[in-house]
Amino acid sequence: MGRAIRVSWAGGGGRGFGLNRNTLGAVVCSLGSRPGREKQGGERRVSPGAGGLGPAPEPHQPGSLKTESMERTERSTSGREMNGTMADTKTRSGSDELIFFVHGKKIVEKNADPEMTLLTYLRRKLGLTGTKLGCAEGGCGACTVMLSRFQTHTQQLLHYAVNACLAPLCSLHLVAVTTVEGIGSVARKLHPVQERIAKAHGSQCGFCTPGIVMSMYALLRNNPTPKMADMEEAFQGNLCRCTGYRPILEGYKTFTVNGGCCGSRGRENGCCMTNGNGVEKTSEEDVDETTALFSTTDFAPFDPTQEVIFPPELMSLSKGQRSHSLCFHGDRAMWLQPDTLEEFLRLKWKHPDARVVVGNTEVGIEVKFKNMVYPVILAPSFIPELNSVTHTEDGVVFGAACTLSHMGAVLRQTVETLPPHRTEVFLAVLEQLRWFAGQQIRNVAAVGGNIMTASPISDLNPVFMAAGCKLTLMDKDGSRVVQMDDSFFTGYRRTVLRPPEILVSIEIPYSQKTQFVSAFKQSPRREDDISIVTAAMSVTFTPGTNIVEDLRLSYGGMAATTVLAKRTANRLRGRCWGEELLQEACSTLAEEMTLDPSVPGGMVTYRRTLTLSLFYKFYLTVLQKLQQQGVNVEEVKSDCVSATELYHPQTPSSVQIYQAVPKGRSQDDVLGRPMMHLSAMKQATGEAVYCDDVPLYENELYLSLITSSKAHARIISVDTSAAERLPGVVCFVFADDIHGSNATGPVVYDESVLADGQVTCVGHIIGAVVADTQLHAQRAAKAVKIQYEELQPVVTIQEAIAAQSFYQPIRTIQKGDPEAGFKQADHVLE
Repeated sequence: MGRAIRVSWAGGGGRGFGLNRNTLGAVVCSLGSRPGREKQGGERRVSPGAGGLGPAPEPHQPGSLKTESMERTERSTSGREMNGTMADTKTRSGSDELIFFVHGKKIVEKNADPEMTLLTYLRRKLGLTGTKLGCAEGGCGACTVMLSRFQTHTQQLLHYAVNACLAPLCSLHLVAVTTVEGIGSVARKLHPVQERIAKAHGSQCGFCTPGIVMSMYALLRNNPTPKMADMEEAFQGNLCRCTGYRPILEGYKTFTVNGGCCGSRGRENGCCMTNGNGVEKTSEEDVDETTALFSTTDFAPFDPTQEVIFPPELMSLSKGQRSHSLCFHGDRAMWLQPDTLEEFLRLKWKHPDARVVVGNTEVGIEVKFKNMVYPVILAPSFIPELNSVTHTEDGVVFGAACTLSHMGAVLRQTVETLPPHRTEVFLAVLEQLRWFAGQQIRNVAAVGGNIMTASPISDLNPVFMAAGCKLTLMDKDGSRVVQMDDSFFTGYRRTVLRPPEILVSIEIPYSQKTQFVSAFKQSPRREDDISIVTAAMSVTFTPGTNIVEDLRLSYGGMAATTVLAKRTANRLRGRCWGEELLQEACSTLAEEMTLDPSVPGGMVTYRRTLTLSLFYKFYLTVLQKLQQQGVNVEEVKSDCVSATELYHPQTPSSVQIYQAVPKGRSQDDVLGRPMMHLSAMKQATGEAVYCDDVPLYENELYLSLITSSKAHARIISVDTSAAERLPGVVCFVFADDIHGSNATGPVVYDESVLADGQVTCVGHIIGAVVADTQLHAQRAAKAVKIQYEELQPVVTIQEAIAAQSFYQPIRTIQKGDPEAGFKQADHVLE
């Protein structure tokens, strides 16, 4: 029986390459006999051509199937004594049964793999390929699905959008999953969310469309009458590289309470809804131009009462099943989900190096792209103490497993009920949350995970540090309270927590009457992007004056940890808030906030300048607030007032004007009429088939590339012994194994398919691994050890001339003799 081979990058992220018909002739086999399971995204067919709540452990690098630590862990927990509670159902492997629902259908998975994501399970196990694999790190939203869960403590249903590429399969116990296929289809009936994006021309290539559909669907399940701002927020985590978003927003505006207007941008005479140029104008009217790309009368009405109900059986299970711990075993990892704080503390004491996972927004990326392996994973997501919210005399205490979305909702409600002077810190946190990743990430990422990840460019840690938030730490012997200051982060990605300790809660304090707090984030783009520099600043004045009583300036992106500018703050205490203080602050900050020229991330001058400009914005903001309180200070100049204002984007609006079809033309004549393209509905329902969606063939193999980690080097040796011992490996392919031509190129074949003795760039393809699954092929490719001898780089023109490094053959342009050319020509046309 023949075998097919699929090829993928060793990094595994949705990209592939095709091979020339003349290359790798010995490797490419015929296609198999019949379709099999659905494959995972990321590979291409070869044509015959958060962080957690505890301290981060040192990850295990793969190289063997099972580490000694993992074997000891499995032996020690094989009895599953875990606080005397056991699941009612066990598999022969010792794992519990994972029960969840997909489109109302009950799924019982008896061998849930802790390293498998929901996206992989949907595509490979269930064949639901409408959910796409894009970036594989929660940044593009192509894999968006909706999860629904019954919350026993509130007795309410919770619907929320998540990135399936990061959601661990083992985290879905007693959860209902809804994908784009579950809300409508071309054969059955399209959901209004699917219909409107299709008929409003909101899809082109259509790869991102299912994710956008599910983000809008999740929004409508929670809020049937959203505002435009709600829709914008829902789409922060979705990228579209084709449409420019205009038709997507225009189509989905019809769901909002204030949509349907062009914002006075449609015509010269103001609002299109009042000057006779509204979008409802039809082509039959006697006008030369029109803006009607679609008619809302063609849309099916949206009735929120007709949505798919939460599975009744799941509701009964959620209400009636007694709480118990869960355990899932995989080839390389074990997932332990304790149901009580006491059990969690005991497990962390027993496994101090275990990785604690809540949203998996950090660990998922580490495993996927950094090749990290965590033999023991602790998942305390549903422990009541870690999800509680308590209002105290000093502030609001959030359990460490509270999601960022939940924390934001609580803080917004608190801001509405308290006097403004008590909510300065809350407003600063909310300002950072506006630009924190996308909605799908905020729905699962935990506040505790954000702290314990200890990222030097964290959006929230500078606010917590400037506000002096208090953290409750605990192990099985007791608890302690520490303050977030410059001693909390002990190094890059390290904190003061001891290995057996966990973070239980964070207390965000109320602000004082004379305290002002601001937070800033500068990134390449505002939404869904990592920071270049973050800052949070808090100043407290002597009542009735502008004399600084206390000052805390916290920066991220200026060192290996979040830092406090203590020297600057000490110099400014007791000073009057004015021009002299500003000059002193800028001078001292420039001295204190320094960066090495070779610092990761670069942009040294820009980042140092940002520390000063962000303080200047804070200076002006505080000056204005002091003036509003009646304190005698300098007045903010009119040309500087904009620096004190928080950025609020305008409601997106647009219009497309085109020539109207002349009156009287037949409706059958489509020329000049806006037409929905033929694939739009299938793209909106997830039924359109892309390369990654083509079913597997039986006995199909996967080919994963081995690429260079050096830019210019000679290959000394290639050691495949460790990779050969990994499961599923069939063979390796290098330049010496090619019987045909190893040459390739767009016009001239002056490059090699596989590196032959020397590499000329990072990512240069050295060879490939062929294995039975994509995951096995990727793991084997990473296990291949290559030794290099680095060569002298040739970067400048002068270096190239000195090294006689020229492209051959050397081509020249010479001035010829036209007269002689005419004489030598066989034919002359005049």
